[in-house]
Amino acid sequence: MTKKQKQLCIDILEWYKKEGRDLPWRKTRNPYRILVSEIMLQQTQVPRVIEKYKEFLRTFPTAKKLAEAKTAEVITVWKGLGYNRRALFLQRTAQTVQTEFRGRFPKILEELKTLPGVGDYTARAILSFAFDQPTPVLDTNHRKFYQKTFFGDDIRSDAELLKKAEEVVSFLSTVYLAEITPTQPPPTRGRSSLSNVYHWNQALMDWVSANPDKYVLSKVKKKKKSVPFKQTDRYFRGRIVDALREEKKVSVAKMRERFPEITDERFKTILEKLESDKLILREKQSIVLP
Repeated sequence: MTKKQKQLCIDILEWYKKEGRDLPWRKTRNPYRILVSEIMLQQTQVPRVIEKYKEFLRTFPTAKKLAEAKTAEVITVWKGLGYNRRALFLQRTAQTVQTEFRGRFPKILEELKTLPGVGDYTARAILSFAFDQPTPVLDTNHRKFYQKTFFGDDIRSDAELLKKAEEVVSFLSTVYLAEITPTQPPPTRGRSSLSNVYHWNQALMDWVSANPDKYVLSKVKKKKKSVPFKQTDRYFRGRIVDALREEKKVSVAKMRERFPEITDERFKTILEKLESDKLILREKQSIVLP
C-alpha cells in the first residue's frame, strides 16, 4: 500500500466516525443476529430490512427458537422481504448450529461456509462483525472500492481483490485509533486497533454508497435488457407463497385460476420448483406451506 492509500483508509474511518449509519445490527456481536441481518440484506435494501429484522428477532430471538419453529411460521414472518428461500436457509443454518455445533456458531471460515446458504462473504462477515476477527470481506461496495482504489478500470478477479483487502486489514490491525463511535459495540479483545477492521468493513458499505461516482468502472459490461419483474417466475412464486401465508391451504385448481396470464406448463413448472425448494408441500389436490 502507498502512503496515500493508507491515509485514505484512515480518512474513511474518521468519516465513518461522524457519518456512519446507525443500524440495529451494528449494535450487537451476537453471531445469530449478525447472520439474520446478512441474510436479509442479500438483494434487499437497508430501509426495508430494518423493521423486518426487528420483527423477525422478536419472533425468533435465538437460533434455538428459529431451529425449533414450524417452517410455515418462518416463511410467514419473512413476508415482505422476497427471495423466500433465504428464510429456509436461515432456519436450516440455525438447525445445523444446534445439531452439529452444539448450539454455538463456529469461528473458523471453512466451518462457517458449511452452513446452509452461507457463502464466503457471509462467513467472513460473521467472523468480522460477531467475533471481531481481523477478516477482510468482499461484498459489492467493498469490491468497488478495492477495484477502483488499487486497480482503476483494469478489472481484477475476486481473488486479487481479496489480497488487497487483506493488505488493508493487515495495515489497520496495526493502527491505534480513538473509539470510532459510542453507538458501536466495544472491541472484544481490548484493543481498538483490532476493532478497526470491524469498523472498516462496516465503513466501506457506507462510504461507497455515499460516494458512488468515485467508484464507477468504465469497463463494466452493459447489462442486458431485463424482463419486467411481473413477468418473471420469481414474481409468480412470490404470489403463490403470499397466498398461502394468508389462506394456509389452497387447491391447485384455485391457485391456477389466479394466474391466467401464464401457460399451464409454466404454472406446473413453477409449482414443481417451489416444491423441490421445499417452500410448499402438496396435500392431495392442494398446496400448503411446509
